[in-house]
Amino acid sequence: MKSVNATVKSILSAVALVAVLVLNAGTAKANNEKPKSVEDRIPVEVKYVGSLNQQPVLEISLDNANAEDLSVTLKDMDGNVLYSGNFNEKKISKKFQFDNQGSDNIQIKLTISSKKKSYTEVFQVNRSRQVVENVVISKL
Repeated sequence: MKSVNATVKSILSAVALVAVLVLNAGTAKANNEKPKSVEDRIPVEVKYVGSLNQQPVLEISLDNANAEDLSVTLKDMDGNVLYSGNFNEKKISKKFQFDNQGSDNIQIKLTISSKKKSYTEVFQVNRSRQVVENVVISKL
């Protein structure tokens, strides 16, 4: 029964995170920057892949069709660099675990830049827990 509850909790957490990321994508445009055209953007995908020691693990994937030199930087909202790396592969995928011991949401600023362009997007990771109690009565 405990494993069912743990599975339900992890599924609900994943669904909540995906919903927040999908809903947050529309609000990311509400700033003073000019909207970038579709061809100026670097295709990037951020998804929740699970948790380790009750800390969320996210996978960041991007397509680099021309295999150009890309710089990927993750920062928190205070400007502290959490990760920085250079890549030149066509498919780039990297997993990150974020320390979220408190109940605060995590905001991550992802910047991908090449020699020609730079693309920045902010993601927010929200965690919520739900406890489900199932009571079953059986006739003997």
